[in-house]
Amino acid sequence: MFILGNLFVAIGYVLRIVVIFFEFCIIMSALLSFFMPYYNKFRGFVDSVANVILNPIRRFIPIVIGPLDFSPMIGFLILIFLDRFLIQSLLDLGLRLGG
Repeated sequence: MFILGNLFVAIGYVLRIVVIFFEFCIIMSALLSFFMPYYNKFRGFVDSVANVILNPIRRFIPIVIGPLDFSPMIGFLILIFLDRFLIQSLLDLGLRLGG
């Protein structure tokens, strides 16, 4: 069973790194929108990565209050939930199986 436990732990760590990367890109995208023009290559990369998470949220939650966009905050909260509940449960399961 330790092989299955090690597999769950490895998948949990990889998923945690992916979630942290998406969280970083959402924060950077929100901050860069104030300072950097849209045609900058770095901002385009960060926005394209962040929009993977934010575009589905924007379909369900339209911008209601003028120029304020709450989708980065909601996306960040969803990623925190995924990290703290699902990924942590996967890591705990892997450790209990002998990983």
